[in-house]
Amino acid sequence: MKKLIILLSVNLILSSCNQNKETMVSQSIEQNKNTPDSLQVNEEAFALHENETSMENPASIDPAKEWLEDLFKCTNGNKFCFYMETEERATTKRFYQFMVDSEEIYGASALSEEEMPLAKKKYKDKWAKIYKLRKDMEPWLFGRAQDDMENIKNVTIEKISDLKYRVFVDYGESYQTSNEVTLIKNKNSYLIDYCDTEYLD
Repeated sequence: MKKLIILLSVNLILSSCNQNKETMVSQSIEQNKNTPDSLQVNEEAFALHENETSMENPASIDPAKEWLEDLFKCTNGNKFCFYMETEERATTKRFYQFMVDSEEIYGASALSEEEMPLAKKKYKDKWAKIYKLRKDMEPWLFGRAQDDMENIKNVTIEKISDLKYRVFVDYGESYQTSNEVTLIKNKNSYLIDYCDTEYLD
C-alpha cells in the first residue's frame, strides 16, 4: 500500500514538472517574438511596405515645366533673363519660321504698300492650316523686346493641360505678358511649337 502511494506521488510530481516546462517553453516563444531581432525584422518589413507605397505615389514632378523655367536662367547673376539666342534653340523650326514671317508683315516690315497684299496672301496660304494667324503687330517669344532681356522682374508658370502652359512674364515698368505655350516632346527634352502672347494692362 505504501509503495502504491509513493508511486502515485511520484507520477503527480512528474506530471506537474512537465506542465511547468511546457508553460516555460510557451512563454519563451512569446518573449522571442518581441526580441530586438524580431522587432528589427518587423521594422524592415514596415519600411519596405512604406517604400513600395511611396513608389506607387511618387511626388509630383513636371519635367516640361522645369524645362520652361530653365529658359529664363541668367548668366549675369540676376533671377530671371531671356536671351534672343534662346528663342531659336527653344522652338520648333516651323514655329520659328512662323514668327519670322509674321514679323515681316506685322512687325518691322521692309515691304512696300504694293508688296504687302501679296505677302499677306502668301502668309495666309502657308500658315492658316497650321497656326492661328496674327492680325496685327505681334511680339516675339514671350513678348520680348528687340534685345536680350536681362532684368525680368518675375516669371510664373502654370500648367493648363498636358504639354500646355501659361507663362506670365513681368518685364518691369508696367510691361507684362501672358503667354499660352504649347510644347512638343523632342527626344529627352521639349520644344515650343506655339506661343500665343497677350499684353497685360
